[in-house]
Amino acid sequence: MFMLPKIAIVVSHPIQHFCPQYISYSKSNQWEIKVFFASSLGYKEYDSPGFGEKIKWGNLGLDKFPHEILNNCKPIMPSRNLDAFELDDRLDCFNPDVIVVYGYWQKFQRRAVRFAKNNGKKIFFISDSEMRHDRSFLINNLKKLYLNKYFSGIDAFLSVGDANEEYYTYYGVTRDKFIRTPFPIEIDRYKDCYINREIYRKIIRDKFDIDDNYVCCSVVGKLLDYKCQLDIIKAFNSLNDANFKLVLLVIGTGSMLNQLKSAIQLDKHRVEFVGFIQPDELPYYYAATDIYIHPSKRDAHSLSISEAIYMGCPVIVSDKCGSYGDTDDVQLNRNGFVYECGNIAQLKSYIQKLANDIDLRTKFGTVSHKIAEESQEKAHSLGIKKALLENNLLIENCSNKH
Repeated sequence: MFMLPKIAIVVSHPIQHFCPQYISYSKSNQWEIKVFFASSLGYKEYDSPGFGEKIKWGNLGLDKFPHEILNNCKPIMPSRNLDAFELDDRLDCFNPDVIVVYGYWQKFQRRAVRFAKNNGKKIFFISDSEMRHDRSFLINNLKKLYLNKYFSGIDAFLSVGDANEEYYTYYGVTRDKFIRTPFPIEIDRYKDCYINREIYRKIIRDKFDIDDNYVCCSVVGKLLDYKCQLDIIKAFNSLNDANFKLVLLVIGTGSMLNQLKSAIQLDKHRVEFVGFIQPDELPYYYAATDIYIHPSKRDAHSLSISEAIYMGCPVIVSDKCGSYGDTDDVQLNRNGFVYECGNIAQLKSYIQKLANDIDLRTKFGTVSHKIAEESQEKAHSLGIKKALLENNLLIENCSNKH
């Protein structure tokens, strides 16, 4: 009798970004999964650097997938030294066929890889690393010496996008090992919110007194210097004479708040500082958004961009972000624009172009949702299924609960 393949997922702590994927995986009867966490961070309240307030994620859904939190469920901050000595024993008891690891820099992850190699288990690797943000020549070459060897022992790379695959290629990985498995969003919630987006659009726009004459832009993220929300405000300031009215929803908290407020020099345009919003409420804000802007100078593969495109938002993104490419979340002139990070004039021109053309916004928004639907199918089942099939761990005609 064919035994279902067992998948062990080894990750530092419960991250609201990834838990929806584990929930989807656990619904399948084509495989068995178990997630091993080294820390309870996120499940238990903690101080998040840059947020300026304590964080406890309300949508982890830990009761919906098999898991163990090691280290006596302590909320340990992730670092290079994060480890859990009992991982070997717990993996031995579960006896997986494949171990999925996130990155390589923590002792916890390297322990999982050693266990896999010592016990003849397949290794699937996940990261969102890219090479678009500034990094020194020396660091690139030192990493190349290490990663060429490290990556040679990986069986499959569950890649998240074009920039991520470019990164792996630079470090010696051949393209036949790539299985596109984008990062997930909370798909059931987003499906419902997309269907009812006009209702939620009205709720949010009424809440902030945004009438139909305003083009609503939004940005989501910690208010930190590298996130570059200030660039959007500068672009807004330079659009004071435009023949349209803009409002910007700045969603998030952080140390840059007062500096952002003091930079505003607007007459007819507006900026609303929304503060931190729990993830299950974010779809409402995307529904109210006409243009989503992501100006960061360092963002590997933004969850907020993946969420925004599912809700049908056109996107303007900086060239330092890892979410754009021919087959990625943001596809140039199909559902968004890419501008040179820090180039306010270029950012201004793209805001102006979309604000002046409702037909273009509608066209881009339709394409955004289509891209997101296809991406999320891979994120929630098709990607891991293809990886198992290509590594001879799954029979093609296995049925699924869905």
